[in-house]
Amino acid sequence: MAKEKLTFDSFGKYLPQGTLEKVIPWFKKYTIQLIITRERRSILGNYRQPIPSHPFHRVTVNGNLNAYAFLITLLHELAHLEAYVQFKNRIAPHGKEWQDIYKNILVEYLGKNLFPADLEKSLHTSLKNLKASSCADPKLYKALMAFDEPLIEGLVLVEALIPNTRFVTKEGRVFLLLQKRRTRYLCKEIKTNKDYLFSGLVQVKPLVEPA
Repeated sequence: MAKEKLTFDSFGKYLPQGTLEKVIPWFKKYTIQLIITRERRSILGNYRQPIPSHPFHRVTVNGNLNAYAFLITLLHELAHLEAYVQFKNRIAPHGKEWQDIYKNILVEYLGKNLFPADLEKSLHTSLKNLKASSCADPKLYKALMAFDEPLIEGLVLVEALIPNTRFVTKEGRVFLLLQKRRTRYLCKEIKTNKDYLFSGLVQVKPLVEPA
């Protein structure tokens, strides 16, 4: 999908019911350009601070996310915005200051029947050991993925593949799965011979080698 610049009236469709009213005050307090993008393999969203050519806060979120994943990603990036406002560039991107801000934002959404019980439990657990993104927290990511559309026939998760399996991404790029590295999988792109790290929860199509 192309990048989509949103208004208050149009971006509520991306959020869980009952959460738009809690998000809007951020956009009244700060000048924020929210852009919905196509699916990106390596990130779910990002935040960019104001610069002379773009004197406003910029937040992007992948438009393919389900409503709960969209909200959590948006709150993650708004925490970066608030961290920048308070500390500028004097802190680590996901250091204690950002973690404290994100926790304070997220707890405002918990215990209010905005999330299904299982997902709310996972969110509470994630606050005990915050990661740089929900992708980096496999348990939380799986809890969020439970609300995705079912896997398209023929697609599997990278974590279900065995080493030396070739697969095709949604963009048509062919990779070879090499090995698991902690929470991610080292893969080599066949065309460029370059190495990439994949989340185990990325949906791909395995290729059957000719006999």
